[in-house]
Amino acid sequence: NFKKLNNRIVKCNKCDRLVNFRKKVAKEKRKQYINEKYWGKPINGFGDENGQVLLIGLAPAAHGGNRTGRVFTGDRSADFLYKCLYKAKISNQPTSNYNNDGLKLNNAYVTVALKCVPPGDKPKKKELFNCFNFFKQEIKFLSNLKIKMMV
Repeated sequence: NFKKLNNRIVKCNKCDRLVNFRKKVAKEKRKQYINEKYWGKPINGFGDENGQVLLIGLAPAAHGGNRTGRVFTGDRSADFLYKCLYKAKISNQPTSNYNNDGLKLNNAYVTVALKCVPPGDKPKKKELFNCFNFFKQEIKFLSNLKIKMMV
């Protein structure tokens, strides 16, 4: 089920380069987030598991998802995405600032192809391949999908 898959994603340590980088970013925080505890683990998807729309990003942001623990949260891409989703009545609020901020998605699920932030936003083929197994399982659980969008 989804819960077991998400637990496996969060515990993944397959890619040494990604593990080292996400932990480094979580330790050497951006100045504006210096007092925050960073997530620093792989990111799983978020939203309406019965939704018909799937929004897919490449990877979590170093100081967004890698910091907050939720995909498209706490960064500029989140600001843009959720403002649009709110206007389209797909999200219940126009912002996604931190995990557990009350955000809910209606008929949509967001995820990333790569579950960890890669150095320079440039994943290696092997890293994408490793995560693709998780990604395929996510899609399998999202049985009502009708629309897939890359963001």
